[in-house]
Amino acid sequence: MKTLGLLLAAILFAQPLAGQGTSLARVDAATLREVQPVLEAAARDSLPVVAIESKVLEGVAKRVQPAQIGEVVRQLAEELRAARGTLREELPGRPIVDGEVVAAAMAARQGVGRDVLRVLLESSPAGGSLEIPMTVLGELVRRGVPAEDASLAIAEVVRSGVPMHIAAQIPGRMDGAMRPGSPPGQALAAALRELDIPGPPSGRGRGRR
Repeated sequence: MKTLGLLLAAILFAQPLAGQGTSLARVDAATLREVQPVLEAAARDSLPVVAIESKVLEGVAKRVQPAQIGEVVRQLAEELRAARGTLREELPGRPIVDGEVVAAAMAARQGVGRDVLRVLLESSPAGGSLEIPMTVLGELVRRGVPAEDASLAIAEVVRSGVPMHIAAQIPGRMDGAMRPGSPPGQALAAALRELDIPGPPSGRGRGRR
């Protein structure tokens, strides 16, 4: 099974803008008129253009009206712009890659605030990629783990040097633990044990309840 990072990477390879031999070359003219300004602004702001293009293609495949596609991609671009701004402020001077911007936006969509994200950012070694940790953080919150608990758990994963291909398995293992009816916190603790990953130090977070 592909890891979360590989799934993200599938839509994040840099491409030119629409209308210049991209995957949007065959999109209808009405939709292109709606999305072209968004794509151009995204390119100027160093946002993940391909993530926005993928959303356009998804809307076209579902036969969504051009105006609605335009509205959706404008919202997505703003989410990505806000996520990139947060990362830039929290990680000054460090290169920010597209996968990290997408992951931070996904986490924010799940309700992960800047203060919670900061716990994870502060635990990361200099230069280490945060794409998978932030993606896993958002997935844990989506499954019902309180944001603070999830951030403490993933921060400990990063601090402990757990390989990212192992960390990416946490949400799936958590799903298996939840099927018998375990609440999210207990399911997370079970997933960490199953993967032999240390949980947060005693007294920090509630993920092991």
